[in-house]
Amino acid sequence: MLATRAGYLTATDTVSLSGSRTLELLLVPAAVGSSLELPTLIFAQGKYTLLPASYTELNRLARTLQDNPTVNIRLEGHTDNQGRADLNVKLSEDRVAEVKRYLVTRGVPENRISTIGYGGSRPRASNDREETRKLNRRVEFTIVK
Repeated sequence: MLATRAGYLTATDTVSLSGSRTLELLLVPAAVGSSLELPTLIFAQGKYTLLPASYTELNRLARTLQDNPTVNIRLEGHTDNQGRADLNVKLSEDRVAEVKRYLVTRGVPENRISTIGYGGSRPRASNDREETRKLNRRVEFTIVK
């Protein structure tokens, strides 16, 4: 399934339909400052190695960037607050560097992607329980140009 609209980033998804189902695709405005989380990026715990389940999402992002050659992005890495803060910053930096490396191998020019790692300094959920801590372990991208 492919969804396009002028002024928005292209959204694609693979869908298996049975019966009558509704699917909503989120189109992100192709405007400076627009951000989107990459929810299916999965890393080995405490590592920056991408797990195979991440490749579909990354391939989709690479295609979107190829379809929008004037768009530059900043990859932003986040962790939970478990462990030492300095190691979490390093881990988040390594993770976004790995995502960038993968996108470059898929044909996205390196100079269109910047990276930053925030560690656990920008949680979006409570770090009190594992169920919510995992929501803080994420990569997002923001359109910067």
